[in-house]
Amino acid sequence: MNNVQRPFTDNGSDSGIATRVYTGGGFSENGIRESGSRYEDKRIRDAGLPAGKKRGTKKRPKKNSGRRLFAVLTVALAVLIVCAAAAIVINIRSERERSGFSQEDAQDGGLSQAEAQDGSGSFQGGSQNSPEADAAGDGLSAGGEGTQGDDSQAAAPSAGDAQQGDPEGGSTAQDGDGSSAGIVDLGILDSPYAVLMDAESGEPLAAKRSEEKIFPASMTKILTVLVAIEHIPDLDETIHMSEDFYEQLYEEDASRAGFEPGEPAKIRDLLYGALLPSGAECCIQLARQAAGSESAFVDLMNQKAADLGLVQTKFVNCTGLHDAEQFSTCTEIAKILRAAIQNETFFDVFTTHHYSVDPNDIHPEGFTFWSTLFKATVDEIVTGGEIIGGKTGFTEEAGHCLASAARIYDHIYILVTAGWGPDPENEMYHINDAFRAYDALGSALS
Repeated sequence: MNNVQRPFTDNGSDSGIATRVYTGGGFSENGIRESGSRYEDKRIRDAGLPAGKKRGTKKRPKKNSGRRLFAVLTVALAVLIVCAAAAIVINIRSERERSGFSQEDAQDGGLSQAEAQDGSGSFQGGSQNSPEADAAGDGLSAGGEGTQGDDSQAAAPSAGDAQQGDPEGGSTAQDGDGSSAGIVDLGILDSPYAVLMDAESGEPLAAKRSEEKIFPASMTKILTVLVAIEHIPDLDETIHMSEDFYEQLYEEDASRAGFEPGEPAKIRDLLYGALLPSGAECCIQLARQAAGSESAFVDLMNQKAADLGLVQTKFVNCTGLHDAEQFSTCTEIAKILRAAIQNETFFDVFTTHHYSVDPNDIHPEGFTFWSTLFKATVDEIVTGGEIIGGKTGFTEEAGHCLASAARIYDHIYILVTAGWGPDPENEMYHINDAFRAYDALGSALS
């Protein structure tokens, strides 16, 4: 991973969550000003003496200072004794109240310690779980580069267990900004639309306008890659890139991975090219290989969305280029990502930081592309774990978007954010939001 400085800063969130601040420089030290007030006070008092008089020339009677000192010490000692006695009484009462509360909880049938700690669970991802995941027992492939969870981390309760018994959990109790009460307050995020989901159960843990219509931009490519994997039998087949769609991509200023017209490429290379650098040429070529045309492939995408039970999602292209008829919600994008990471091949691609294409006639030295998420970060560490993958997106109409996943205390969680305005000075705040949300979740589970 290259040493790319995270190009965003947190300038004072009121959330109380420790977030990363990367400004590229050190902190300045505050100079300590020496007070001159005492010296100035002496000068003022000296200026008030009559001419010719000197301070201290008149004898004054001695005062009985010993008795006064004794009286002061006696009073101080009495105050200390009273305070100590009061503290002992308060401590005894507190211990009794805590003991009584614990007994009442036990009598009311509260969760046992074993039940409270249970729930880290395994994410049964269907028939395509990786051997590494099955051996480790966490149900998800380690996948990619540098994404294996730290086995030394102590398991913590899952978010579902942390919410158990909370009548205001899940997607209820909407706040003024549209965020719902849950284990994490997504009102701390800059993105106007967001959802945090347990990847094992599919349960939304917190939401912020998550059911409202959004434009998915390049988050579309999550489903593009998943459908391509499911419909192309040989992912190691070498094909040649078509030439007839490049002019349109140039005109629309679509993001590209770097494959040129007529260049030989493996289908597997195109999967990485579509998901990591968000290459539109890879998406269209995958669509043609899977279904013969982009329009036929889009039909497969919409059928897959229907199979997942999505009712607020519609696709008209496979690239995520803006179209008013292509829309979804944060919740339904999270459901797409949840389904996708159950596929071992998709998970491996999604969690990879960078990928290199073999040399060929057009690129004699090959070429390498990076994940748009990991290229923008210095590290992926969050409280209790790390961010393991993500797909960014942006159009003027959609704003900045991010669908990401993190492993926290050996449990996978999904965060989808959308709609962050196109502000050139703050263009990475959707990524900053991911760190904020996952840090808050890790702290809540610790």
